[in-house]
Amino acid sequence: MNEREKFLFDLRGYLRVENFLTSEEVQVLNKAVDANRDKYTEDSKMYGLGMDGEYHRRSMMGMLTWEQPWCQPFRDLIAHQKLIPYLNTLFGRGWRMDHDPFLLISRKGTGGHGLHGATSRHFDGTQYYTYANGEMRAGLIVCQFQLADINPGDGGIAVIPGSHKANFLCPEDIMLYDANQEVVYNVASKAGDLVIFMEATIHGALPWNADHERRSLLYRYCPKSMHTSGGIYQTSMPTWVSELTETQQAALEPPYIYNRPLIEDDGASLVQPGQEPEPHRPRGKAEMNSDK
Repeated sequence: MNEREKFLFDLRGYLRVENFLTSEEVQVLNKAVDANRDKYTEDSKMYGLGMDGEYHRRSMMGMLTWEQPWCQPFRDLIAHQKLIPYLNTLFGRGWRMDHDPFLLISRKGTGGHGLHGATSRHFDGTQYYTYANGEMRAGLIVCQFQLADINPGDGGIAVIPGSHKANFLCPEDIMLYDANQEVVYNVASKAGDLVIFMEATIHGALPWNADHERRSLLYRYCPKSMHTSGGIYQTSMPTWVSELTETQQAALEPPYIYNRPLIEDDGASLVQPGQEPEPHRPRGKAEMNSDK
């Protein structure tokens, strides 16, 4: 994560990374979705007059356990080599994937998804943002991979920039998208782009207005000691995880702190349990004098 990206993420509470996925990766993911269209479900979550639509959005889950070859491109995203440095920056070394991944699908006329977010008004130990000593730290974050273009005005992913630092309660009519719509920003992006945002940032999705289908793929990550979904990998991992690489398996480890494999920035190597670097601690006078 370069200095520009750190500034923008700290300022706005979200970051768009252009061309994160190659066109080939996007094509393979979309092909897998097309082959499993019968697996989608309807979602009825629309809040506020501004979110009304003719249709409910659709979603897909369970992609990690689809038959081969359809599951493989989704498994490859669990600990994507380009994603790891972003996660190491936001969580420090040691983090985990939380929730099953899911795909959001919208056709023209699909209603929006209500705005929500923890902000900083009250401390939430699972959804938070903090900065100290030159480092950012976050609770639960969302990595949204775009499998189709989102042009300005199309709808889809929307945020209130800077709301992760908000100290006051957001008025209900803004959260319902019934007032002050100008503070809600529709994040335009291209197929292959990645949008990272925090659960602390007020976010949602606007009604879909484009002729083409919205396809947004969401993976959630959190600190190594945290678990929020109440579902997968709380104390152990399913047997199919043995089919994954060591790096991918490390990303799915249950929540714990000590003696866990840590993923290096290169995405290809791990710091194995028992080899973790010693944590920093203040040095006493005797230790400092011994250097003289």
